[in-house]
Amino acid sequence: MLYADKLEEGQFIKVIVAEGEYQGSYRTKIVAVQENSTLSIGVPMIEGEFVPLRVRTKIEVVFSDSISAYSFQSTILERLAEPIPTLIIKYPGIIQKIQRRKYVRIPLTRPLKYRVFREQGNEDEKIGAMKDLSGGGLRFQTKEELPLQTKLTVRANMDTKELEIPGLVIRTTKDEETDLYNISIQFLDISEKTRDEIISYVFKIQREMLRKGLI
Repeated sequence: MLYADKLEEGQFIKVIVAEGEYQGSYRTKIVAVQENSTLSIGVPMIEGEFVPLRVRTKIEVVFSDSISAYSFQSTILERLAEPIPTLIIKYPGIIQKIQRRKYVRIPLTRPLKYRVFREQGNEDEKIGAMKDLSGGGLRFQTKEELPLQTKLTVRANMDTKELEIPGLVIRTTKDEETDLYNISIQFLDISEKTRDEIISYVFKIQREMLRKGLI
C-alpha cells in the first residue's frame, strides 16, 4: 500500500473525532504496528486526563514527515489499560497524501487585540471583535481598513489561555450597516502545538453550541 512504510513505532499522529461526545482533535503517537492487521496508539490526553474514546468510534488519523502530510480513516477496535493505556485501531486500507488542510470554522464573537507590522515600524496595539475562528485563520471586525497581504499579530483568549498568533490579511470587506471592516486572516508560521490547541478549542465551542441547539 502506498505510504504504508511511513507508519512506524513512535510516529506522532493527530486523531480527529468528527462527531459524538468526544468530538475533537487529539495528539498522540503510534505504539506498535501490526502490518495489515492493526495499529496500537496511545490513548490521547487533555490537561492530564485520558480522553475516554469508545470502541467502534470512527476516527481520522493524520501524520506527517518532512515532505508532506497523510491521512487515513480507521475505527477503534479495542481499549487496553496495561502495560500503558492504548487504543487498538484498524490498519488503514488506503493512506491519502494531503494536498491542503481543511478546518472547521465556527462563529465566535469575542474581543481581540491586534498589531500591524509596517516597514517603518510596528503600530500600536488596537482592539477588534472576533467573528469566527478555525484552525487555519479567523475573521474580525475593526474600524480601520487593512489592505490585502498586511502582516499582523492577533491576541485572543481561547479557553483559559491567551494566544498570540501571526497572520496575513487575505480578505477585507466593509459592512455598510455598521461602517466597520471585516478582516479575514490566515495564520502564518504557527507551531503544530498551537494549531492543535486552536482546533481543540474550536471543537469544544462547537460541542457547547450543539448542546445549546445553536447550530
